[in-house]
This record gives sequence, C-alpha cells and structure tokens, in this order.
Amino acid sequence: MTTAALGSFVAKVQAATFTLPIEAAAQATGVDVLRDRYGLDGTGITIGVLSDSFATAKTFDASNNQDTYATNIADGYLPSNVNVLKDYAKPGTTDEGRALLQIIHAVAPGANLAFHTSLNTTDTFGQGIQALAAAGADIIVDDWGYFYPPIAPPDTPLNLLDLEPPDGPINQAINAVVNQGISYFTSADNNYLPPNSQVPGIPIYGHPNNPNALTVGAVYYGNAESYSSKTFDVVVKQGQLEPFSSEGNPGSLKPDVVAPDGLAISFDLGGGSPLDANPDFYTFLGTSASAPFTAAVAALLLEGDPSATPTEIYNALRDTADSPSLGFDSRLGFGLIQADEAIVALGVEPKPVPEPSATLGLLGVGVLIVGLRLKPLSRSSRLWLSSVRGETSKPLV
Repeated sequence: MTTAALGSFVAKVQAATFTLPIEAAAQATGVDVLRDRYGLDGTGITIGVLSDSFATAKTFDASNNQDTYATNIADGYLPSNVNVLKDYAKPGTTDEGRALLQIIHAVAPGANLAFHTSLNTTDTFGQGIQALAAAGADIIVDDWGYFYPPIAPPDTPLNLLDLEPPDGPINQAINAVVNQGISYFTSADNNYLPPNSQVPGIPIYGHPNNPNALTVGAVYYGNAESYSSKTFDVVVKQGQLEPFSSEGNPGSLKPDVVAPDGLAISFDLGGGSPLDANPDFYTFLGTSASAPFTAAVAALLLEGDPSATPTEIYNALRDTADSPSLGFDSRLGFGLIQADEAIVALGVEPKPVPEPSATLGLLGVGVLIVGLRLKPLSRSSRLWLSSVRGETSKPLV
C-alpha cells in the first residue's frame, strides 16, 4: 500500500496482487491498471494453451523439492480446475504448458484454463486447437512449432512440417477458430542472430506468419534489473528487446507486438533455466513467456468488452503499443503492448473513483482510490530511454 498526498487529503494507492512476482511486467504494460482501476481478472473467459505437456514431466522448485500440479494448486500458482483435454507422457517433455498457464493465471486469475498437448505431429496440434475451441475457449495461445520446410532435414514427414499459411493443419485450425470468434496468440520464436553472426538467424516461419494470429516477440521485464546473455555477449536491461526475439520476413507485418518475458515461474524448465532474482522462483525467458502474458491481457480486455471480436482485440493491442519506431519494425512489431490504453481503445469505462471526503477542517482524510498509479515518467520514456536495437552489437552497462 502506497500513501500519497493529494491536495488536502491522503490517497491510499492499492496495488494489484499477483500469484507470481510479475509486478515489473504488469506495471510496464498497464496490467495493474486493468486489475485495479477496471476490476478485471478474466472472470468468465476461458483460455486454452497448447504446448508440450502439462503434468507429466518430473520438475523441481528452487528448493529442489518436486514441483507438481498439486503443489502449484496448494501454493496458489494454478487453480484446481484446469481442464486437461490431452497431455503428453512420453520422455523429453518439460511441462512447459504448466509454466504458460502459471503466467496466465498470474495476470488473469479469474479466467478458466484448459490445456491440450501440441505433440507429436502437426495433425495433433491442429486437432488440439479445434478441441480447445470445442471445450469453450475464448482465447487460445501456443508456444510450439515444427520444422520449417526450407531447413528441415531430408525426408521429413509432411506431418512434422509447419507450413506457411494458409497451408497445413495448424493454419487451417487457426483460421477455423478465429472465424468462430476465438482470438489466437502465438510466440514469434527465439531465432534471431546478429547480422555479423557466422550462422544466419531464422526469420519467423510457419503458423506464426498467419494473419489470423497475433504473433508476440519478447522484451525483458524480469525481476532483476538486467541479466547477462552469454550467447549474445550482452547485458539485457529491463525494457530492452530480447536479443534472440525473432525477426519477421521482409514485407510481412510479423511480429505483431512484443510483450514481457523473464517472468517468474515456480519450477525449473531444464536447459539451464536461471534462478529468478526472487530466490523462490525460476526465470522464464523467451517468446514462450511473452505470448501467454499477452493472451492473458486479451482475456482482461475481453472481460471488459465481451462483444469484442478477435480483430478488434488485435487492433487494440497493435494500435496502442508503445514503440520508439515510427510505425512497424521487423523486430518490435508495433511495439510493447499497453493494456491500459488498449482497454480505452475498446471504449471500456473504468470503475468510478470514490470522491474525497467533503468534511471540512480535516486534513489527511483516508480515501481509497483504486488503481491510481503514480509514476515520475511515462512508460514510453521509461521503457525506451536506451536503444533497443543496439543490444546485439555491444554490451549495455
């Protein structure tokens, strides 16, 4: 609780509480305003997730205790009623789907959640999209992809190729559900490499190029003010574009937007997942974190305007995004999502603010102003004071 003097009375500023420590990301994108000022938490909205697995991998928390769906429920990181339509139990999975759902629950704790594995073929992926739609999903998000035909190994089976839209079962399923009024979000992937790299980066490919999907790149907003990327030999600060976030193809408008990654989750995803600045959590880096964050923001927007179509939600997020570039950028898309401005673009009114006490002669009367946010700089000034396009050429200190 923050107390601020406003004229002759005191305003108590109530900050939103989150099930995970994602305050930096929430404040940078205006999620705190939607939670506080508008009273939105995703109630009445169902979000479906497609990823590798949900509750079949053996995972551990920061204290090396086994971390499971049951412990996540007990700790408040997930609700007890996640609708698991189909999981994947073969070796090699990480329960990344559970990590995506933790992020979504932190942003939109009132939303209903569902999961379907995206493994082990593109046919399964497409069927999962349709199954989530049939189960009542209003919003669907994935962080998965298959082989890109130009760089696929020889003789790769067709059902392992993530084809360019409109071809293939994934794109066909996306088109079908969006035509039903379901918004679809996907990660831009993590395939960018600097121009001087000996190995060229891979541009956005496959179903993330589908114009019916909102494709999301990543900006760092972890709990640490910065982290060191050994792969790129740079220091990435809060508010900077992740050096790995994929670039769109020339002439395309992908990615659509960028959103926070570096978000806290309760368990180790493997592959050297870094511990969070908060010692009780791990840091989830990558567009796999930014895509579910954006899908959860969309759930808040849809709760605020239940009549909003996928196109209206996409446009609200694109049109109000914050960027140092004029117009579209092949790495930033239209910029960092701004939930508090997107909700205004949809025409949703905030909850009324209580009037201050009119009692004469009293100074310091306590007044609760829900969601008032005091900040010395606009987010535009705070986010982009340093260049986001120079981080892959030299360390930032």
